[in-house]
Amino acid sequence: MRIIITCGGTGGHIFPAISLAQELEKKGHNDIIFIIDNSERAKAIIEGAGFSSLALDVPKMPYGFSFKWPSFIIRLIRSRFRAETMLSELNPDIAVGFGAYISGPVISAAKALGVKILLHEQNVVIGRANRLLLDKADRVCLSFEDKLLKDGKKFTLTGNPVRNELFEDLKTVTKNRAVSLLNLDQHKKTLLVLGGSAGASAVNDLLIEFSYSLTEAEKELIQIAHITGKKDLTSVSETYKSNGITYWATDFYERMAILYKTADLVICRSGATTIAEVCLFGIPAIFIPYPGAGYHQRENALAITISGGAVMLEQENLKADDLKKQVFSIINNEKMLKKMVPAMLSHARSDAAEKLADAVEGLTHAE
Repeated sequence: MRIIITCGGTGGHIFPAISLAQELEKKGHNDIIFIIDNSERAKAIIEGAGFSSLALDVPKMPYGFSFKWPSFIIRLIRSRFRAETMLSELNPDIAVGFGAYISGPVISAAKALGVKILLHEQNVVIGRANRLLLDKADRVCLSFEDKLLKDGKKFTLTGNPVRNELFEDLKTVTKNRAVSLLNLDQHKKTLLVLGGSAGASAVNDLLIEFSYSLTEAEKELIQIAHITGKKDLTSVSETYKSNGITYWATDFYERMAILYKTADLVICRSGATTIAEVCLFGIPAIFIPYPGAGYHQRENALAITISGGAVMLEQENLKADDLKKQVFSIINNEKMLKKMVPAMLSHARSDAAEKLADAVEGLTHAE
């Protein structure tokens, strides 16, 4: 059985897609090919995981009224024809789409060729690409509870798959070991700050202000581990150092499980993959949703905060003092921290990759 997987170039699409491919391999399906955009980073990650990939040039869909629409439509039609030529040569049995713009032409071409279609949606709110493709899908797998699940024939809840290596470190790395690997202080509470794979300047700027507001007593209580992205690494690091804060910072880090094991509290965006990983490790969280892209991160955060495992702070008008108040209201309350951990774990779906692979296999038996 030949399986085509198509996904966008961000970690939020790539990592769940790779997790599915790895699970399918465990089940004996070795003929898996990724179709991706022209992102060199995506190509490197996918091929580094041992899978083949092909690139397809697909335009980004404009939002709202825009003079870009005419050129977008022309380029999209070209991509659609290229996708059909590509798939005709590959002759797949199943095509799996993880959303993003590339899914449009690839999944549409697959449907035209009679290929079985499965879509996976990582967020609470179904993205634009997946929404446009719902009618073409034989199966739609969701990461969060949704009213659509009432249609059990087409929609199913699988959760959002996370990387295999996270499970390995989850089982074998202790918190003390993780703290030692980062040369941090075993006696301080660790704030883990994440802005996604590319960093988040608004979050980074907020933490810079936050660091200036800390008293000497507060600096003795907490330390910070921070993924900044390339742009802000120097400014963030220099600020922490000049303010006398115990910290560890880098622009990118492969072994995320080490950071998760270190953390007592995470401050992060609420992208679907970040949420899936934070919940798997049971880390209390302060979510600061990215306000763009249809506000889907806000809905992701709300789906988790309802259980009490996390709180959400809106980026608009958010000040360092607001963040500081929230951080220390949690860090200084051991009872609250202990309650938040199981609340986060209740959202973890450690079998998401297995369920998604089962759904893919199920298409081969569908009528």
